[in-house]
Amino acid sequence: MPPAVHVARRADLDWLRVLAFGLLIFYHAGMAWSGWSWHVTSPESLDGLREAMRFLNRWRMPLIFVVSGAAIMLALGDRTLAAFVRDRLKRLLLPLAFGMVVIVPPQVYLERVYRGQVTGSFLEWLPHAFDGIYPKGNLSWHHLWFLAYVLVLTLLLLPVFLWARSPSGQAVVAKAGRIAARLGLQWTMVLPLAASTLWLAPISWNINGLVGDWHGLVSCGALLLYGAFLFGSSDLLRALQRQRLVSLAVGIAAYAILYVGFFAGAVRPTISPEMRPAFALLSAVNVMAWLFAIIGFAHRYLTRRPAFLSEATEAVYPFYLIHQTVTVVAVYWLLKIGAPPVPGFIAAVVATFAGTWLIYAGLVRPWRWIRPLFGMKPAPPGERRSLPRRAAGL
Repeated sequence: MPPAVHVARRADLDWLRVLAFGLLIFYHAGMAWSGWSWHVTSPESLDGLREAMRFLNRWRMPLIFVVSGAAIMLALGDRTLAAFVRDRLKRLLLPLAFGMVVIVPPQVYLERVYRGQVTGSFLEWLPHAFDGIYPKGNLSWHHLWFLAYVLVLTLLLLPVFLWARSPSGQAVVAKAGRIAARLGLQWTMVLPLAASTLWLAPISWNINGLVGDWHGLVSCGALLLYGAFLFGSSDLLRALQRQRLVSLAVGIAAYAILYVGFFAGAVRPTISPEMRPAFALLSAVNVMAWLFAIIGFAHRYLTRRPAFLSEATEAVYPFYLIHQTVTVVAVYWLLKIGAPPVPGFIAAVVATFAGTWLIYAGLVRPWRWIRPLFGMKPAPPGERRSLPRRAAGL
């Protein structure tokens, strides 16, 4: 997720950003043993791990989009339109293009090798890395789909964000937040998400592929706007803080009903057309309840900024870009040597954190000309002086 500019930084937002992307590493490390199809999939699965991932999957990406919506407003600040668009292209489009050319190809290669579709070394395969569009071809953005969605949706919704930062927009947001906090109207945010699941999900195709993903675009766009609204209203944040236990109870109940009524441990549950309205409404209630609870708890308890938080916040975006390639490499070799599921999952998590940190600390963070490729701003002058002469690029 692109870091917001250093204007009115919020500790709760930074905590949520770090924790959400930390969960993403655990999630992707577990995909090989989930029983769901992934880039490299073990023939053995861990049912308990899959159910934990299913629970996380209902709200982990919505949380990231909500936090991103709040970050967009911070990044917008008082910049001109042209300056903001240039910044978004630099922070989103440049890392996306770099990732598709450099970071993602090893994942595609190992998937092809693991499935017996390719033989030979990575260098021998590399000239074919951009032949066709994945999954039939090799060109893909894989886990970097998030960057494409945030970029496109930010530009599409830019008139709304610009209005929201204007004096009249701020007044409307503040008044709407006060009314919503007093009457509990934040729960009406459930309705657009439910409508999208009900009407757009069945006709969507090319999930996470942007074109044709109508449900993904509408729901993610709504969540970006929700983030801007929720974190733009101090009254609503205080209400979510007060009601955090209620939201948590609603989230637990909604997920319990979803699980018993629709999932029940099935690897890939099927939702019948007649049950889709109930599923859509319950899904949306579950998503928003967990988001309200998480934001409420964060606003109550995650208000301090320990020394490591700033560094962790800076590292989040490069970690997101790098981590899945490290995970795929680690899982490929773990499966190749026949690692049992539980030790394999633990080893994948450890290897992903350690490998990503080594790449970030050694190859990304110290180098001034590499940092923009990973969405990072130039190192502050004091920090550059503290680095070795070579690492500072002097």
